[in-house]
Amino acid sequence: MEQPAVAAPQFRGFDATPKAQGLYDPAHEKDSCGVGMIADIGGTPSRYIVESALQILENLDHRGARGCEQDTGDGAGILCAIPDKFMRRVAEELDVKLPADNRKWAVGNVFMDQSEEGVEAGKKLFEDECKKISGLKFLVWRRVPVYSDCLGKSARNCEPIVEQCFIEAEGALAADTARFEAALFVLRKKAGNVAAAGDLPFYCCSLSNRVVNYKGMLTCPGLLRYYPDLQEEDFESGVALVHSRFSTNTFPAWRRAHPFRRSEEHT
Repeated sequence: MEQPAVAAPQFRGFDATPKAQGLYDPAHEKDSCGVGMIADIGGTPSRYIVESALQILENLDHRGARGCEQDTGDGAGILCAIPDKFMRRVAEELDVKLPADNRKWAVGNVFMDQSEEGVEAGKKLFEDECKKISGLKFLVWRRVPVYSDCLGKSARNCEPIVEQCFIEAEGALAADTARFEAALFVLRKKAGNVAAAGDLPFYCCSLSNRVVNYKGMLTCPGLLRYYPDLQEEDFESGVALVHSRFSTNTFPAWRRAHPFRRSEEHT
């Protein structure tokens, strides 16, 4: 008997997942992922660690992890310790001087809507929620540079705008790293919940004073090409985890690209 076809994904912002229909039920989705990690035993940040992690990711490319287009991947990403030199430099380019103590400020990468109007709405939502939490001082937004030409058509159709935020700890939070991390967690969750309630495309890849996450609906080698930040010489880390998502009976999406936000207390 001929099986009913699954309707094409409906793009909503940067996500695309069909609803349950016919023989398809998103509750049955599975994937099989490839991961790799490299670290300096002393925790010393270096360019070598980042480049080695990206090489590991490229070596995972033999597994496939592609859809109907050679240049559209199921998802790839890197989670690493915040590259202190790099982040301080790009913040200074925006006339922001970060605190000397690298645990008293945080950085986050956020997927936002494909329209500038949606981006402005997302920024306002995030800043409003930040103001509600005592001890968090919002500093600045930075548009993360990307090279969209390396994306296949399917990935381009639902490509988000990537914004980077910087936040400083003040008062009691500046004196208590654990409370600062907890406040960042609350901000991320509240902003995401408010955005979801308002049907606004918004996904915080990471928000931390320890780690940062670059990911997307990319091929393994496409991650480095898509994010020029990862090519900068002062983008250094003492530890890096890479991931390639192999969708078997699932639909790829930008927010599903992994790596997930790792619990900061274990970093």
